[in-house]
Amino acid sequence: GGFGGPIFRITSVAGETMALGGGGGAFLVDRRFAIGGAGYGGTQRVNARILGTETRGEMDFGYGGVTLEVITRPSKLVHATFGVLLGGGSLSVWPDDLRPRRDREPDETFSVVEPQLMAELNMTRWFRVGASVAYRAAFNAEVSSLVNDKLSGISGGLVPRFGSF
Repeated sequence: GGFGGPIFRITSVAGETMALGGGGGAFLVDRRFAIGGAGYGGTQRVNARILGTETRGEMDFGYGGVTLEVITRPSKLVHATFGVLLGGGSLSVWPDDLRPRRDREPDETFSVVEPQLMAELNMTRWFRVGASVAYRAAFNAEVSSLVNDKLSGISGGLVPRFGSF
C-alpha cells in the first residue's frame, strides 16, 4: 500500500512564528513501515534581526527530504507512529527595499534531521488523520551569522493521509 496528502504545521524560525504548508507520501511495507518523502514551506513578514542585519520584509523558509516511519498497531482505531525526515532546506530574507525578489538567490541552505511522534486516527479504510509533534534539528548552515539553532525548533501539525493502508 501507500499514502499521501497535505501537511500543515506551526513552528518557529529565527524567532518568528510561522505556518508551514506542504505534503508527503510513502510506500508501506507490511503495514508497519513507511518509506517516502515530505516537504514544507512558508512565507512570513518579519521585522527582526536575521542574517546579521535588522530586517523588515519577507522571510521564505522551506525544507524537505526522505522520510522513514514505524507505525505501531496500524489496525487499532488510534495508534502511534514514530518517524524521521532526513534532508535539507533553504531560508531567504527579502527586504522591502529589494525588488524584484525573483533575482535573489537563497541566503542560506542547511541540512535537517527531524524526528516526529504522531497520534493517528483511522477514520475510514482509505483515510487517516494525525496530530504530530516534531523537532527540526538544522545544521551545516553556510552563513556564519545565522546560527543553526535559529533554524532548529519544535513544530506541531495536522496530517491528513489518503491511500491504501
